[in-house]
Amino acid sequence: MKSAQYTLVISCFAVLLMPALAQQTWPGGAPSQVTFYSSGSFAKGILPGYKYGKFTGRIMDDYDQLAMLTPGHYVTFNLDPGDHTLSNNSWMIARPEGGGHVKVNLVGGKHYYIATFLRSVPIGWDFRMEIRSCEQAQKDNEHATPLDPKHIKEYGKSRIVPETTFPPCL
Repeated sequence: MKSAQYTLVISCFAVLLMPALAQQTWPGGAPSQVTFYSSGSFAKGILPGYKYGKFTGRIMDDYDQLAMLTPGHYVTFNLDPGDHTLSNNSWMIARPEGGGHVKVNLVGGKHYYIATFLRSVPIGWDFRMEIRSCEQAQKDNEHATPLDPKHIKEYGKSRIVPETTFPPCL
C-alpha cells in the first residue's frame, strides 16, 4: 500500500514540475545566450554627436520586456534561436518604437553581446544598440556588476542566466 502512495506522491510532484522542466528545453537544441550591458560615458554623453553615452531604460525582445537596464550593469538571457529584433528604449516607454534596434538571427549555443547606449542629438538623445565581440564587451565591462534581479521583467524571469561575474569568452 505504501508503494502505491509513494508512486501517487511522486506522480503529483512530476506533474507540478513539468512546466518548470519544459522551460529548460529549447527547440532545436541549446538556447542562444544574449548579454546586454550599459557601460558608456556619462560625461561624454552630453557632447553633441557622441554615441556612447550611458543608457538607462528598457531592453526588449521584440515587444516582450526583458529588463530595466542601468549603467554599469549587465544581464544575460537564454533566448530561443531564430530571428529576433532586440531593442532598447526609455524607462518611460514600454514599447520598442523609437528606440535602438538590432536585428539578429540567434544561433543556438552561441553567445551574443549587445551594448546599449545613448547618442546625444540636438533635441535630446537617440537610443542605440550594437553587437560587440566578447573581447570588446569584456573591455567595456571591467568594472560592471550583474543587474539587480528586481529590474528583471516578467518575460525575462524565466530566461535569465544567474551570474556573479561578466560572462567569459569561450
